[in-house]
Amino acid sequence: MAGLRISGLATGMDIDSIVQDMIRAKRVPYDKMAQKKQTLEWKRDNYREMNTLLFSLREETLKMRLSTTFLAKNATSSNDNRISAKADSTAGNTSYTFNKVERLATVATNASENTISGSGGKIDTKVSIYSLQGKFSGDIGNFNWKRTDIDGITENVKLSAASKTAKLEDLSGGTIQSIDNTVIQVKKADGTAGDTFSVTTNPDDLANLAEDQVYVNKETGQLTFGKQLAAGSSFDLSYKYVQKENFTAGSSNEFKLKHPGITGTENVKITVTTYERNADGSMKKDSSGNAVESGKTTYTSAELTANGDGTFSSDDGNVTLDGVSGKIIFTDKPAEGTKIEAEYGYSVFESKMTSHTSKGQVTETFNYKAGDSFDSILTKISKSDLGVTAFYDEYADKVTFTRTETGDYNANAYNADGTLATRTTEMNFMNDPFFKNILQLHGRNEAGGEDAKFTINGLDTGRHTNDFTLNGVTFTLKETFGDASPVTIGTSTDTERVFENIKGFIDKYNETIEKINKKIGEDRYRDFTPLNSEQKEAMSEKEVELWEEKAKSGLLRRDQTLMNVLDKMRVDFYGSVDFKGANQYKQLTAIGITTTNLYNVNKGKLEINEEKLKAAINEDPEAVYQIFAADGATSAQKGVARRLRESLTTAIQNIENTAGSETKSQFTIGKNLEDLNERMTSFESRLKQYEDQYYKQFTAMEQAVQKMNQQSSYLMQQLGVFQQQ
Repeated sequence: MAGLRISGLATGMDIDSIVQDMIRAKRVPYDKMAQKKQTLEWKRDNYREMNTLLFSLREETLKMRLSTTFLAKNATSSNDNRISAKADSTAGNTSYTFNKVERLATVATNASENTISGSGGKIDTKVSIYSLQGKFSGDIGNFNWKRTDIDGITENVKLSAASKTAKLEDLSGGTIQSIDNTVIQVKKADGTAGDTFSVTTNPDDLANLAEDQVYVNKETGQLTFGKQLAAGSSFDLSYKYVQKENFTAGSSNEFKLKHPGITGTENVKITVTTYERNADGSMKKDSSGNAVESGKTTYTSAELTANGDGTFSSDDGNVTLDGVSGKIIFTDKPAEGTKIEAEYGYSVFESKMTSHTSKGQVTETFNYKAGDSFDSILTKISKSDLGVTAFYDEYADKVTFTRTETGDYNANAYNADGTLATRTTEMNFMNDPFFKNILQLHGRNEAGGEDAKFTINGLDTGRHTNDFTLNGVTFTLKETFGDASPVTIGTSTDTERVFENIKGFIDKYNETIEKINKKIGEDRYRDFTPLNSEQKEAMSEKEVELWEEKAKSGLLRRDQTLMNVLDKMRVDFYGSVDFKGANQYKQLTAIGITTTNLYNVNKGKLEINEEKLKAAINEDPEAVYQIFAADGATSAQKGVARRLRESLTTAIQNIENTAGSETKSQFTIGKNLEDLNERMTSFESRLKQYEDQYYKQFTAMEQAVQKMNQQSSYLMQQLGVFQQQ
């Protein structure tokens, strides 16, 4: 075994103990370096602890530079059940009288005029809309179905961010057959006309696309413009397309297409590819590892005949296409691994609606696929820019549309007494057959969508919402009332909150200097040096803890960096602040913040005269704010919080230069530790050499003694023989 030594066999001496005792004497310088290393690490950690303390105080100075910390306001209502209010720091100390509130702002709502389900029972909102056609009470013809491959669709594309590219989302796995647009007219975010781009589908044009061109990739639906479009831009593109899907046969003879609603076999193509098999039934592969085809059968409109029930059968009787469900059904189950490819056009329908919002009039055109569920259609409407929420209530069997914003954005006309004279709807269904006849939504049934109307300080006015802000005060109207019982809102300085903000900052400052003073005032016990491993083994855990407590004490005693930051912070607090404006408050002492009388005991802590500080906050909160937060070119023109932040930043950087941080790897103590580590590593090598040398010498002695023992034994043997003769 490597490193195993067996010694002392010849002499009977404990060679290992002797060598270790000799090495222990040689190890004294190494132990001193280890103690110095441990002391440096403790000192580094102490510095970093103090830096964390200073950093925490520096973060507090940010809050003390905010106007909201000092200019906090109270808003009090004489009747909070009718009107509540909140004031921000910009509000003045004043009062508002609401003489009356004639009307609250309401949201516009509209519900189905009649139940929407037919005589067969309530509709199932989870299944495809195509399968629900006969379930609605409205005429099935009101869906206005179109074919993607014959009639095509018009998709509205909106860009959420500035870009040169866009994507046709409705073209999901499809391939464009033709594009109706020769040009694309872009609309800006505000609805006005933007740039015009000529459409090209030639891939060769993409490399040298002109600024006024747009390339449309028919396979992916990706559009690339010759120049960047701004965020919020939108445009319409009309195109015809077929869906493409692939399947690999397994254990079933049915394959579900993504979209139902296949009403004819024009542009339908079903291709079945079979493969050669080995004797064990596995697919035969060529030298490149590709499956070897054994045959390919393609079914198109020429081979598919309509059965009159929405299904189409192949002439060979092997394939049935169910256009209602979107299933391909094989009479004979295809062998496992057979490839089935399908191309087809399917049914879609369109609806259109307008809504009046705070952003102006919004018109949305929706494209619904035959496979969309009724729930997904309502979700699409709710997620659009119309700003409405749509839901179906099964109990009432009606659909409700509710605008998400309160108020009248379509200029209703009112009589002198505030009653509605002429209604202009907030939601307009534009005589759309789906909304009007299937969902039974009519403008005459809209309710709400009115502005709040009230009189404030004698002024008749109104708002779109019941929450509005005036001169820094946010009012919330809760109920209507007449001029016989007006409501008064008064605003004033929130003295208690401002006082607590300042007190919290002073407490943090006092806590910081107390801990720093304690650290730089610790006693230093030089006789208590760091323990090595042997010393720790000889002591109990409690004894080690008490020893190290004294060994760590006083490492930063009278540290100049920490003493300097304490001195600088005192200067920052005591100096007057030369900010603009004539007033009696220019320094902390003027508003009741002074140092404690017992300086030797409290070491510069601050104390607050609560009565004096609150009086200053009430009399001139702006001046109190400036004492802490004023900004200027010179230190004298800067508030206490700004001065303090600069001083703390300098101190933190100085300590980091000495003790490092998570982000600063080059620092003084770190360099000293690196130097010690190198010296200790080198010294360990020398100790190993000493140990090897001592063992070598003792081994030589053992060998000599062994040889002498052998000679002695031989002589004794010879003497014994001589005596016998």
